[in-house]
Amino acid sequence: MGLVALSSKDPEGDFMFKSVSLMVIAALVLTGCASASASEFAADGSCDGVRVTVNFAGLGQDVSSCVLIGGDAATAKDVLSAAGVSTEGTKAYGDMVLCRVNGVPGKNQQIVISGGEPYVETCQELPAAFAYWGFYLRASGTTDWVFAPEAVTDLLVRHGDSIGLAFSLGGTALKPTD
Repeated sequence: MGLVALSSKDPEGDFMFKSVSLMVIAALVLTGCASASASEFAADGSCDGVRVTVNFAGLGQDVSSCVLIGGDAATAKDVLSAAGVSTEGTKAYGDMVLCRVNGVPGKNQQIVISGGEPYVETCQELPAAFAYWGFYLRASGTTDWVFAPEAVTDLLVRHGDSIGLAFSLGGTALKPTD
């Protein structure tokens, strides 16, 4: 579609305007028009949206946020972004396997586990079994965190759901705490 707009010979520019308009409409339809925005927790601590919890295992500032979503659902990636949380997937697996959250662990940060050699996460393949990010879901009406069944880009969350990221050190799978 973009190439057609660039090759437009319409002197009034109407064809280009229509092509660009169609691209914008198509982008909105493909993204489901879902929006997410950070909000405040209610006085009782409840969240009228999706609760976001990120635990950095002492390597960064933990995050606890409430994010309102427009429509019935939004992707976990959009909700995390609205909460100010950025994620980076691995080169081999993309966002199916997260290797950094808000830049943690740092590109040159050495992670040392007692009795082991210093480790630096390269984000090329799977992270080390002793230093990795877990992505969790706690569906509305449940109390237990479970590993998310889909990647952050694919998982749709709804009002009342909670999503969490927890950095695990030393081989023990840590779950989010809120």
